[in-house]
Order: sequence, then structure tokens, then C-alpha cells
Amino acid sequence: MPDEKHPDTAAAGTGNADYAAALSGLAVVESGLASVRERLTALAAVRPSRPAEPVMPGGIAEVIHGEAEQQHMIEQLQREARKEVLTFVRPPYVSAAGNIVQKERLTAGVEYRSLYETTALVYPGAADMPGFVEPGELARAAPSVPMKLMIVDAERALLPLSGGRDRSVVSSAGLLLLHPSVLVDALLELFEDRWLRGTPLRMPSLGGEAEEDPEFPGSPELDEQLLSLLMSGLPDKAIASQLGISLRTLQRRIRSLMESTGTANRTQLAWFVAQQRLT
Repeated sequence: MPDEKHPDTAAAGTGNADYAAALSGLAVVESGLASVRERLTALAAVRPSRPAEPVMPGGIAEVIHGEAEQQHMIEQLQREARKEVLTFVRPPYVSAAGNIVQKERLTAGVEYRSLYETTALVYPGAADMPGFVEPGELARAAPSVPMKLMIVDAERALLPLSGGRDRSVVSSAGLLLLHPSVLVDALLELFEDRWLRGTPLRMPSLGGEAEEDPEFPGSPELDEQLLSLLMSGLPDKAIASQLGISLRTLQRRIRSLMESTGTANRTQLAWFVAQQRLT
């Protein structure tokens, strides 16, 4: 009589296979998007005459040229959002003034989910940008994001044609506006995958700065912000800047947290915090 697999074992094998298939699918999506970007960049390079010009049949995509036109499109898409705006955030930025539309759209009930690359949090002047991380914004951090990206209502997407880090190069290459299509669906799937792997980011409110107190008495919210930034991989200097405290105060508080949790180093502290969030 042939051996029968235990139901739990069979289910686990099926789950692993599904997970592997999903990862393989995402790899194919990312590779396909890279090919599309290369083709559209080449098309844009030979037809740069108009601010917004269709580059694919059926009006699936168009390229936005000119800094003023690009800034206008970024704001317009947000103002037309009905439900949700998703973003990958990393330097460089089109505007040094930050996202001036986000606050009004949050007030109007539009949800924002932003995945910040750690370089965005240590970018010169980032902490001074008005509403850099707005109250009400759902923010997470990751060591890196594959591109700058905005997806609005799961229907339209905006991303730079250049993946470089130089502002002038990114702007001159143009922004790619994608209309409802399988390309937007693929980008949405990519965002959700990266979002799940991000570290929740809690920032101080814009109403005031944390007091400079070595022991942080009665400040569980500040501790939560500190631990969130620590787990995102930011260096101490950047964390202290984001919290509005001195570097020495930050380091003393981290030592105090390690003592109170019985952990010997920051890696153990981060693991302890992660475990507490799962329970």
C-alpha cells in the first residue's frame, strides 16, 4: 500500500510552492518593467518636443518633459485621487518645498502609503521639509526602493524614466505617466510586496519637538519613534535629527532601552521589538 502524505505536510508543501511561484512572478514583473523603461526612454529621447507626448499606442503611456510640467502633473494626480496614493520615496526631488498637496488631500480623506528609502531620511534638509512625513500618512522605511514611484487609485502611475540620482538628469529624462493597464497592475503588485517588507515608521508630530531629556521620562511615544527609526537602519545622527534631540541623549536612551529589555546590543534590541510587535 503506498505511503500517504500527512495533510499538514502536503499543505505546507503547497504553500511553499505557491510562495516560490509568487517570488518568481515578481522577478519576471521587475525584469519586464526594466525592459519597458528602456524602450520608453529610447522613444522619449527621439521625440522630446512637447511637454506631454504619447509614446505607446492606445494612450497607455506618455512622457512629461520640463520641471514645471512635471511638478504640475505630480500635484494634479494627487488632487484627482479619490481613495489612495502610494509612493516609493527617494532623492532627488522635483521640488525643494516637499509635497505641498499631500496635507490637503489627507484632510480630504485620501489615504497615503509611503515607503521611504533610508537615503530619503538622511537627505540634506529632509527633516526641515514642510510636512516631510505628514500626520496621518502611513509611512514605512526600507534600505532601498527600486525607483521613485506614485500610484493613484490603482489606476495611474508616475515614475521617472531615469533611475539616476542626479536631479537634473532625472528631470531632463522626463516622467513616465502610465494610464490603466497591465503595467500599472504590475507596479501595484511590486509596491505591495515591498510595502509588506518595510519597517513601520513613526515620526514626531509637527506640533513640536521632543524635549532634551537624557531619561525621556514618561515618553513611550518617543521611544516608539526611536525604535522605529532604529529598525529602519538609520545612523544615530540622522535618528537624533529626526527626533529633535542630541546625539548623546539618543545614545543614552538606546543603552537604557537595552538594559530594560535585557538585550546586549542593538541587533538583539531590534529583534526583541520585532517579536513584541508580532505577539
